[in-house]
Amino acid sequence: MLTSVKLTTPESELFTRVDALYTQAFPHHEQRDFPAKQRALADPHYALEAWFDGEQFVGLSGLWTFNGYSYIEHLAVDSSLRSQGYGKKLLGQLLARHPLVILEIDPLTTEIAHKRLRFYESMGFVANPYVHRHPTYHPGIEDHELIVLSCPQAIDEALYQRFNHDLRCVVMAGI
Repeated sequence: MLTSVKLTTPESELFTRVDALYTQAFPHHEQRDFPAKQRALADPHYALEAWFDGEQFVGLSGLWTFNGYSYIEHLAVDSSLRSQGYGKKLLGQLLARHPLVILEIDPLTTEIAHKRLRFYESMGFVANPYVHRHPTYHPGIEDHELIVLSCPQAIDEALYQRFNHDLRCVVMAGI
């Protein structure tokens, strides 16, 4: 079983390690700038966690909890530990804590995107039919189309609309 430590400020001892993985794992257009990271850490809906297997740093999760569902904004495993089952362990523990989870993946235009979909489907996620554009993290970069996945079942239109509202008005507030 993995253990996690919640980070509450950028001054946290683990923040540098987690932030280095964040920067390496996600393209610039999917990353918060430093002030936006600070705002997220201060938001009561948000939990940034560092994950460990014993003393070994495994990865990170950035998760927002709302009424009736949770949204995984970022999830990454250290690249040196990929293909060792850590992604399944980490995600499995998040799913055990949160009864309904939503996340987004890139459109299925590359083999990596297809592989990512297969991974999430193996964990119980299903694709939802809604046309979805994630708001931009940076001025001058367009909103980008993503596929909305949910676990353990598809979400209805009303919940999708609530998620989209929470994403735009809470998760991305101040960006």
